[in-house]
Amino acid sequence: MRPASGRLAGAVLLMLGCGQALAAAGLATRDLNPILQSVYLPTLVPMGDSDGWRLDHSLYITNTLQHKSTGREELLIDAENYRYDFALRNRSGNWITQLGVPLIANSAGELDNLIDNWHDFFGLPQGKRDQFARDRIAIEYRRDGRVEYSQTAASSGLGDLSLALGYQRPGETAYFIGIELPTGSADDFSGNEAVDYAIWITRELPLDTQTTAFGMLGLSLPGDGGNLGGLLVDRIWVAQAGMEYRFYDDLAATVQLDMHSRSVEHSSLVAFGNSVQIQIGLGFLELFEQHRLDLFFAEDILVGSAPDISFGLRLARQF
Repeated sequence: MRPASGRLAGAVLLMLGCGQALAAAGLATRDLNPILQSVYLPTLVPMGDSDGWRLDHSLYITNTLQHKSTGREELLIDAENYRYDFALRNRSGNWITQLGVPLIANSAGELDNLIDNWHDFFGLPQGKRDQFARDRIAIEYRRDGRVEYSQTAASSGLGDLSLALGYQRPGETAYFIGIELPTGSADDFSGNEAVDYAIWITRELPLDTQTTAFGMLGLSLPGDGGNLGGLLVDRIWVAQAGMEYRFYDDLAATVQLDMHSRSVEHSSLVAFGNSVQIQIGLGFLELFEQHRLDLFFAEDILVGSAPDISFGLRLARQF
């Protein structure tokens, strides 16, 4: 693990090592770089202490325009990505199980003009967005003169299904192990056609009656297949940390950092290096009985290490 990743992991572990659990907080988000979506990155598993089921519907819309080159590498990502995640969780005593099913689509998109205006309004850097035609799809990674990844047409399909098993005593750290199965397809850029594994821990820490801190630290072991076969690292460290503040019993705000270590071997491109992005959300805790709605967006703090911007929606039901 690289020094920056080591400091990050240590800080998250300190937070995870103490405190009592609260009702579920945090967002099960991840890096939505279109090239890396077939990689199994563990996330938070929002699940309270009470036995029962939780059903999540999450929709993400991501717009990315990145063009970077070094002496031996060139990367272009000009695309809009849509991802729907279905998650079904169950808690029985100290055991937690989770099923995850993603649907993934890459397209030319319709949001380039909106994203440009968004960056202008908040004074955010445009990068090279104004140098490229709007609303097109062009994803290509060249290395030592060889095309390693290329997509020039829209695609969609079922992603890689994941299964996870966790153990948590009430008020303590939760421990998880997961597997991602090759149900996606390299042809439609929705899977790596290999088996991935991950292990991770999560923890919630109540600071007061209104504020909850939370975190996750995990290790992904990606399979060697698909469009990035032979290029991925053997291990990717993943971390999430954030806070939820409840303004009222039914309204909360979330600020969360999503991070992971280098994903591609021997690459000097920022998009394949250590990644840091921020998630900012507003949660309606009782939209109607036993349902919660979260609206959120993500920005890449380490510019170029994640998509330019992502918009997300999560509807959760506890029963």
